[in-house]
Amino acid sequence: MSLSKFFRQVTKALYNEREKEFENKASQLIASTTKVRSQLISERKSHLESQHELEAKYTAEIKSLKSNIKTLKREATLTQKASSADKVQILSLETKVRELEGKLDDLELDQVLHDSNVVGGLIDEPAQINSSDPKEIDSLRLELEQVRGDLSSKKYEIECMEKGIESSKNIYNQMIDSLFLTRSNLIEANRSLREQLALKDNNEVDHPPPPINNLKENESEQVPKELQLSALNPPPSQIFSAGGVEAVSLPATAPIVTSSLMSPMLIYFILTLVLITIIWFMARKWWNSRKKSNIEYSPYQNYFLSSPGISEAELYDRRRLVGDRN
Repeated sequence: MSLSKFFRQVTKALYNEREKEFENKASQLIASTTKVRSQLISERKSHLESQHELEAKYTAEIKSLKSNIKTLKREATLTQKASSADKVQILSLETKVRELEGKLDDLELDQVLHDSNVVGGLIDEPAQINSSDPKEIDSLRLELEQVRGDLSSKKYEIECMEKGIESSKNIYNQMIDSLFLTRSNLIEANRSLREQLALKDNNEVDHPPPPINNLKENESEQVPKELQLSALNPPPSQIFSAGGVEAVSLPATAPIVTSSLMSPMLIYFILTLVLITIIWFMARKWWNSRKKSNIEYSPYQNYFLSSPGISEAELYDRRRLVGDRN
């Protein structure tokens, strides 16, 4: 009874110790889960803030580029209209230049004919000749030079406008490329942030901490089978003999029980099995020693036992009676 009481006390102490360990582990698990959850929330918040900043930045850049593109389109349209008007004006100036050149050629021809007639004596009355005035010719030449100058300036202006339109188209294409690049950068940044958040969610899954009973069951299920078998079947080196009685050493099995994460019922079952084994060994040893000391057969045992009416118990009583007489 004292040995059974001792094992019950040991079992209760182990149970209390394991319960305290499970409570400590549960509190640590709850604290670590809370810490990880707060870290995950802060990281999500920082990721969302950075994502909003990127979106605001790229949105402002996109709006600016769109407004610049609209301005360039409007300027290109106005330039094309101005270029069309200038081309019409150039055509009219070219027509006027051709007219003035024709008039000037006619006047110069008339003057040459008039000079030749005067020299040859063909004309007697110079005052009556319908000749051109030199001032008119000079004015026509001056007007022709002005028209040619205007024509050259218009051509140069149109050439500059065409170059400006070409440069505006290049700038427009560059802005479109920059707009697409900005959009692709924004998409890539959003994708990277989403991947980081998904990876963080996969690595740090928010699960409520399991109850203490579940922790006990899970940890008892995680005990290797070799440890359980070694606890149930101790090796020969753990069996010692004291006073002719073989028994299993408790310190050899206690480290296995305390080191492995077993449930209290399993520990109680192992200790009960050890106790039964010790009692069985003690009973067997006692029975063998009693059998050796009390049952010693003589060479004539078979003869007496074969005699009718004599049993082994009577033979034992007679031998004891003879021993008492002696």
